[in-house]
Amino acid sequence: MIGINMDDPVDEEELQESTSESESDEPLTPEQRIEELEQELELAKKDLLYRQAEIQNALSQVAKTRSEGVRYGATGLARRIVGAVENIERALEHVEEDAEDSLSTGIRLLYSEIISSLTAEGVEKVETIGQLFDPARMEAIATIPPSDEYPSGHVASELEPGWMLRDRVLKVARVVVTSDESQ
Repeated sequence: MIGINMDDPVDEEELQESTSESESDEPLTPEQRIEELEQELELAKKDLLYRQAEIQNALSQVAKTRSEGVRYGATGLARRIVGAVENIERALEHVEEDAEDSLSTGIRLLYSEIISSLTAEGVEKVETIGQLFDPARMEAIATIPPSDEYPSGHVASELEPGWMLRDRVLKVARVVVTSDESQ
């Protein structure tokens, strides 16, 4: 017996044929009965193929979701760590390069270790200076006239760095872009 799913589209001809055959008072000949059973079998086969395709699609979606979860599951943590790294960079701006005291050395070692750990997990800074402006990874805060060094549409300076986790933006870079148009 074939189950009827109200969500599936109904073929009106098949419904009328099966209704008219079952309503007739004449008994079916063996050939008619075989034909009727063959039609039911065809419908059952189509239904089975449809259901198998639905299951395959669902399994593919689950695999994709799981893969993205593994690949991008640390996005929130990476965003928070990137903020801390930027604070360490600001601290390093106030440390002399040749300073040998333990605090300066410790800050440089900590920064280096965090950066190498982030890089190993696919987190990297967005390269901006001299690059063509990319609105998907950068936010233009201001524009300046183009120069020989930075043609129109290129990034002339970076106000805040941007960060990527593999191919996803963690934080957009805030930049100054060269433009022929004055604002």
